[in-house]
Amino acid sequence: MPKAYEQKVNKFIKEVAREAGITEKIEVSYVENGEKKTHLVDKCDLVKTHTARRSGATNMYLAGIPTIAIMKITGHKTEKEFMKYIKITEEQTAMELMNHPYFSGR
Repeated sequence: MPKAYEQKVNKFIKEVAREAGITEKIEVSYVENGEKKTHLVDKCDLVKTHTARRSGATNMYLAGIPTIAIMKITGHKTEKEFMKYIKITEEQTAMELMNHPYFSGR
């Protein structure tokens, strides 16, 4: 494979996100000279390789891929740390349980 620099990859990811329509405005806060400031940016401008990595891990988990298999890809050593990493919402957990054969009677 050709050598890829993260800075270049991040630039391309932002372009793909923009073309995909991920352009809602997000408020970003930062401190400058001891003063808190905020401004709005397009969500696509915040996407990076790490965003793709985290989203991929979350989507694999929601697709039912065993946690231990995903952890081998992400490099997480404990399931506790992995679960904090993917940030599954309570609604997603409820849907996962609702669709599980144990609870659905299948």
